[in-house]
Amino acid sequence: MRLTTSNHFAPIAAGLLAASIVTGGANAQSLGGFPIHEPGAPSSSSGSTSGGSSKKGPMQIIVDANGPGPYKTISQAIDDVAEGGVIYVMHGRYNESITLDKSIFIQGDRGPGSGVEISAPMNAPCLRFSPEQGTTHAVVANVQFKARINSSANACIDVDQGVFTLKESDVLGSGIRPAVRISGGTVMLEKNRISAGSEGVFVAQPHSLSQSFIIDNKILQNKVGVDIASGSRADVVIAGNEIFDNLDSGVKSSGYGAAKLIGNKIRNNQGAGVILDKYAELSLIRYNEIAQNQGDGVAIPFGANGAIEDNDIVGNEGLSIFIREGLEPKVTNNFIENNGGDRPCSKRDRRKGRCK
Repeated sequence: MRLTTSNHFAPIAAGLLAASIVTGGANAQSLGGFPIHEPGAPSSSSGSTSGGSSKKGPMQIIVDANGPGPYKTISQAIDDVAEGGVIYVMHGRYNESITLDKSIFIQGDRGPGSGVEISAPMNAPCLRFSPEQGTTHAVVANVQFKARINSSANACIDVDQGVFTLKESDVLGSGIRPAVRISGGTVMLEKNRISAGSEGVFVAQPHSLSQSFIIDNKILQNKVGVDIASGSRADVVIAGNEIFDNLDSGVKSSGYGAAKLIGNKIRNNQGAGVILDKYAELSLIRYNEIAQNQGDGVAIPFGANGAIEDNDIVGNEGLSIFIREGLEPKVTNNFIENNGGDRPCSKRDRRKGRCK
């Protein structure tokens, strides 16, 4: 019986920043209904002291590289905006590297035009989130990030700690470093397009209380789509994504934390669809379509426990599921067909649910 898998997976954890929007004073200038503020001028609005900076500033700022307003760079607006404030970025190209260390919401323009493009200088990240306090929460939406080719920066998007949400954005890596690097905190990546990195998303969160949620993204044309490093202890949820056309494996997990792959399409990668490697534990691979990869559908070369169940594993050039002798993860109720390396299904394999 063939499984029917859903192409979409409802977000498991989304908790976006709840920011109070406080209007400016009676004499404040405005643009498109948003108050604007002269850089360095006093403001009647003030930010809270909860996330790092206690500097007073406007709660709303508009940045327009090509417009009449005072703010031409995003970095200048980040310096001035109050804690919990909103920066609205008009369409245009911004040649800068952004550092966030406070709770703010950066919203790219959704109107007509070419969109918002942030192009990083050579050897600098496009955006780095590195707050002093772990409760600081920044949200960035509808922005295109571009790293310089062969840049030696750690990543285009580099998250050190805190709570960070990136959604509906495009991240283009340098080709030799990760497009998105997560080394701490709690991170939500939702509905983004992530490409051209050594890894599309590289997770290396050493703290067991850290979490990453990678939901409904398109992750393509990297070397590895998603790579959970061997030193990582975070729980990682990878759900509802399309992970395809990567030059090596689609997903590789070597971390100690729980890795949950649910409802993804993992296809046309030049290595295995999924590798559970080295220290991978508590893995759950369920309701995925793992198809047309040049290696194995799922490969477990060293050691893993967990479950591989209710997946479609079809048309891969290697084995449907490679498990080194002596390893016994739970493998049940998968639809397996036309994988190049599979031998005819034995009674033992059929009894264990490895094929039908």
